[in-house]
Amino acid sequence: MTRKAVSASSTPRWVRLVLGIFLLASAHAAIGQGTYTGKIGVEVSERPTGFRDAFVHQGRLFLTTDGSAKAPYDANGWPTTDGLAVIFDQRPYLAWNPPMDDPDAVQPDCSGKYLMSFYGQATLSAGPDSPYLTFSNQSYDPVNNYSMVYVTLPPGQPSLMTILFTNTQRTQTSGLNTGIRYLKAFRPGLYPNGSPTHFDPAYINALAPFGYLRFMSWTGTNYSAGYYGDPGHHLINWADRSLPSDAYQGMGTAVRAGATGVSWEYVILLANEANKDIWINIPVSATGSSPTDTTSYIYKLAQLLKNGDSFTGNHGLNPGLHIYIEHSNEVWNSSFSQYTWNRLAAIDEVGQGGSPLNNDGDTVQLDWAYRRHAKRLYEIAKIFEAVFGSGSLNTTIRPVYAWWNLQEGTNSTGAKTLAWMNATYGPPSNYFYAMAQGSYFSDTSPSTTATIPDVLANMLASSNASVTKTQQNKATANLYGLKLFAYEGGPDNRNTSNVGIQIEANRDAGMGPLVEHHIVDNWFGQGGDMFGYFSLAGYYSRNGDWGATEDYRILTTPKYQAIMNVLSQ
Repeated sequence: MTRKAVSASSTPRWVRLVLGIFLLASAHAAIGQGTYTGKIGVEVSERPTGFRDAFVHQGRLFLTTDGSAKAPYDANGWPTTDGLAVIFDQRPYLAWNPPMDDPDAVQPDCSGKYLMSFYGQATLSAGPDSPYLTFSNQSYDPVNNYSMVYVTLPPGQPSLMTILFTNTQRTQTSGLNTGIRYLKAFRPGLYPNGSPTHFDPAYINALAPFGYLRFMSWTGTNYSAGYYGDPGHHLINWADRSLPSDAYQGMGTAVRAGATGVSWEYVILLANEANKDIWINIPVSATGSSPTDTTSYIYKLAQLLKNGDSFTGNHGLNPGLHIYIEHSNEVWNSSFSQYTWNRLAAIDEVGQGGSPLNNDGDTVQLDWAYRRHAKRLYEIAKIFEAVFGSGSLNTTIRPVYAWWNLQEGTNSTGAKTLAWMNATYGPPSNYFYAMAQGSYFSDTSPSTTATIPDVLANMLASSNASVTKTQQNKATANLYGLKLFAYEGGPDNRNTSNVGIQIEANRDAGMGPLVEHHIVDNWFGQGGDMFGYFSLAGYYSRNGDWGATEDYRILTTPKYQAIMNVLSQ
């Protein structure tokens, strides 16, 4: 993501920081206290897993027993031979290949006794990286071909669980070395015991203050495009998607092409258990462009969200919940495969003739791609409207045209695309609920000699510099009768030159006032309507230190508390 550089000042940075904090307090008073309840959403993320079952989301496909490759697996990703299972790995980033990014080596406490179950039989032993694991009370039910065992991870050990499965028998009549199925590893204190819920109550509690949940990362949006040159352009059909029965519910295509991230059934279950509106990201290569194609990915997804299926108890989203819809994620971003996929699809569409993408004679291929992104959201909106019924569009169904503030004002690519939509399909407010931008602030001048006050001062300057773009995007939103959302926002540091000090700055008490200032003054104070905080929980590393907390069971962090302070106003 491109960030605007902040010029240096002769005033010492710590002085500028103190002045900045004083000014933000004054600004709060100037704009007046309002209510932000329901206006801050959050990107769904977890550390540790928010599921009761530790394996379902943060486990991995089985490896061969020596850990050198993926083990052979069936159509749902369950191993068909002996193998090594990584149940979870919550260690600090690069703990497996030091030096670690995090100078404080923060990791969640994953110790305790886990209840593990699976179909089939196996001899269990600690994996080579988890010698501290112990096993007890293993049992086998021959009638149901069902095994259970307790696995204990002692306190004070790394938050890593790897287990060897040898002498496996998939069924009673199978030979040895034939694998197992449907592995579960219920976390300490979260055994099923007849509970119908799938999630840790502490996770639901951490999500409770937010107005909606965004599932871009959870559903693997940035990994779903595939390679456009593949036969059929790597289109994702409904049958290709992730299933709740799959062994792998993580990032990247694993079990089958198109099966990325957590299955949509779990999105329904989490939304209903938390009783939250959802923000979903439709894969760029998902099939479906018309409500008449009732077998398409998009049509079937709309039906699932409305009606559910057998896994959700034939219950869709709770009545009264809203669905914010975004076409893929950051389709403008050339570092993501969806950018290339969308651009090539736009060129093909124009080449076939009769496309509205160049109905004004525009010959710029990149313009066609930008227009296709908006056109696809329009088509998705119409499909969802057909499923949810007349009157659902911009009420229950809320399409969001998300773009980045690469340029400002009426000459921005987003503004020009909306002008084209207006001329081609009529007023955007008839089919789009909002437009959205990113709203991050970062250390724009990383230095190997930086201190925590240096980092915070640079981030304050970055936040203040974002105001102009937000004001200009608000003007564009007003022009077309749309709300202005931040699809993602918050602190964003990803520099390796001083990654350790940036991580510590995100844990510093001074980060709290910066988060409040950015959201209250530099977002809502400039006319923003909804703010999507990225993200709830995660480790801090060179790949980002976005999490409001590093363990959703610990909500006393400066960033999480800052969001709560905003919501309490």
